Amino acid sequence: MRVKILYCLLIGLLASACQEKEKLIGDTLISNINIVDVKTGKILPTQDILIDGDHIASIRPSNTANYAKQSHIDGEGKYIIPGLWDMHAHPDDPEVWRMNPKEEEKERLLPLFVVNGVTGIRDMGGDLNLVKRWQSKYANGELLVPKIFAGGPLLDGPNPMWDGSVGIAGPEQVKYVVDSLIHEGVDFLKVYSLLPRETYLELSRYAQEIDFPFVGHVPFTVLPSEAAATGMKSQEHLLEILKECADKPDEQFLKKLGSIENRIERSNKINDFRLKTFDGFKADSLYSIFKEQGIWHCPTLSMWYKNAWYEQEWGRDLELTELLPPYLQAYWTPEHNDHLQFRDNTDFIKTKQRLYQLYQEMVKNMNDKGVLLLAGTDVGANPLCHPGVGVHNELEALVEAGLTPAEALKTATLNPALFFEITEEYGTVSEGKRADLVLLEGNPLEDINAIRSISNVIRDGRVFDSEKIFEIKKSIQKINTGS
Repeated sequence: MRVKILYCLLIGLLASACQEKEKLIGDTLISNINIVDVKTGKILPTQDILIDGDHIASIRPSNTANYAKQSHIDGEGKYIIPGLWDMHAHPDDPEVWRMNPKEEEKERLLPLFVVNGVTGIRDMGGDLNLVKRWQSKYANGELLVPKIFAGGPLLDGPNPMWDGSVGIAGPEQVKYVVDSLIHEGVDFLKVYSLLPRETYLELSRYAQEIDFPFVGHVPFTVLPSEAAATGMKSQEHLLEILKECADKPDEQFLKKLGSIENRIERSNKINDFRLKTFDGFKADSLYSIFKEQGIWHCPTLSMWYKNAWYEQEWGRDLELTELLPPYLQAYWTPEHNDHLQFRDNTDFIKTKQRLYQLYQEMVKNMNDKGVLLLAGTDVGANPLCHPGVGVHNELEALVEAGLTPAEALKTATLNPALFFEITEEYGTVSEGKRADLVLLEGNPLEDINAIRSISNVIRDGRVFDSEKIFEIKKSIQKINTGS
C-alpha cells in the first residue's frame, strides 16, 4: 500500500513538472530585471516584465512563464524604475521670449527630457496653445515629448513680471480669468509673485469653491502659512518661508532698501538680513502647518545651487549646454540673464550660497516632519538647469540635503502621481500601469547617482536603447551647433 501511494505521488509530481508554463503575449519582454519598488524603498529581484502596447501587461518571477513577444531586453543585473517627473519645468519660458526663439527651437528641448528618463513634466508657465501643438505632434508620431500637465499663463498683478502673463487688475476679474483658462484646458492655475493680496484671496476662494487646483509662487503680499490655509496645493522654490520665519526689518532698513532700484540686488540685501535673524523654531511650526494642511513643496534645490555656484558649474556643463538651442545658450550668459547679475560681487555670492545652505536645512527638516515634496528643476531661463539631466541633479541635491535615496526617488516618481491623482496609471512599476519606464545599470537605492546610468527609456511602450538615445542627442547637438 505504501509503495502504491509513493508511486501515485511520483506520477503526480512528474505530471505537474511536465505541464507547460503559461504563455503570455505582448510586444516587449524585459527579463531578469530588478524592480525598484519606490513605494517601499525595496528591490523586487529577478522579474520578467511584459509590455503590450503602452501598458505593462504582466510582471512575473523570471522563468515562470513563456512569452510570445516582438522584442526582448535582457535586464540581468539592471534595475527598473517608473519614468521620472520634472514637477517644475518651463520648456517655453516667458522670461526667454525676449530672445525671440523659434517654435522649432523650443521643440528640440522636449526629447532631452525623455532620453534622460524624464517621461512626465508639470509645465509651470508658458503658451498653452504651444503645449497643445506639442501633444498633437506626439500623438501623430512627429515629436518625442514627455507627458505634460500644463498651467498656461502665469496669473500675476496688474503689471506682470513676465511677458505672456495674465495681469489681473482686481478681485472682480478673478472669476472671468479662471473660467476662461479652465475653458482653454489648463490642468491647474499658476499664481505669481506680484498678485495683490485681495486678488489672491479671491482667487483662492473661487478655486476652492469650484474644486480646481492652484499652485505657484507665494505672492509677496501673502505668507506661506496663509497660502497653506487658503488651499494652495503646492508652493514653489521655498519662497517667502525665510520672510515668515525671520525678524521684520525696521523702518531705517526698509528706507535704505527702497533706495535700491535693482530688484535682484534688493532681494539679496533682504535675504542677507533675514538669514541673520532666521528662527528655526518658527520654521518648525510652519512645517507642521504644511504637514497638517497637506501642502506640497517643490524646492528646486538644484536651481538654487546652480545659481549660487554658477562660475564653477558652467565649466562642468559645457557638453550639456551644446545640446541646447542657441537662444537658450545665449540667455544663460551674464550678458542677458538677470540671475547672473553681481556675479563678481563676493558678498552678493556669499549670501546666495548661505541661502542655499539654509534651504538644504529647510528641505531636510520638512521631510523629517512629513511635508510632501516634489522634484522640480525650474528648467528654462535659469542658467544650467538642463532638460532631463536637471532632475538627476535635483535628486542628488535632495540626498545631499539629507533625504535617503529612496525618499529622493519618490519625489520624482510616486509623489507626482499622488499629486496629480493618477496612481492608477503612474507612479510605480506595476501590472496595468503605463509603460513609462527607465532601466538603469546601477541600484539608485544604494547610490542616487545611478539615476544617470540609463540603458533604456520606455515612453508609452516605445523603447529607446542607449544607441537610439545617443543618436537623438547627437542629432539635436548637430542642429544646434550647425555642424
